[in-house]
Amino acid sequence: MPANILIAYASKHGATAEVARVIGETLTAPGAEIAVHPVSEVDDLSPYTAAIIGSPIYSSDWLPEATAFVKRHSRALGALPTACFVLAIRLRDGSEAIRETVERYITTERVIMQPISVGYFAGRLDYDLLSPITRLQIQTKGLPEGDFRDWDTIRDWATGLRAPLLAGAGAGRDL
Repeated sequence: MPANILIAYASKHGATAEVARVIGETLTAPGAEIAVHPVSEVDDLSPYTAAIIGSPIYSSDWLPEATAFVKRHSRALGALPTACFVLAIRLRDGSEAIRETVERYITTERVIMQPISVGYFAGRLDYDLLSPITRLQIQTKGLPEGDFRDWDTIRDWATGLRAPLLAGAGAGRDL
């Protein structure tokens, strides 16, 4: 059975969508179909042999639509090889303490999905995309504007998923 891998994401200002597309491009291989969609466009996981779910962290949580997606599809996700990724501007410094903090922000999602891997990536912060109130709140927290995504790290993580996700295409778990 050929691999049919879903990459579903939630994105507020487009940075996570861009990461999802790069992950999809990286996973492209003979015998694999890659579908990259916002979580709002995915109703049925039955066509897929594996899934990757991604969301940025805002106010210490995944976006609500990403969490709702994971909860709504918990049974199907539990039957598939699954990975997930998060973007958080605070991950820009690469500190283990910050990564552990961000890891705690997605405990519910990780318990539901039982992911084979979790990618923790720094995000992008563009003040021009924020409302004046949100911009002031972010600036007060001392978060710098900029694009801190490390594309090599993102591609390396996705490359590491290729074998387990493609192998999962033939294994299948019972729903």
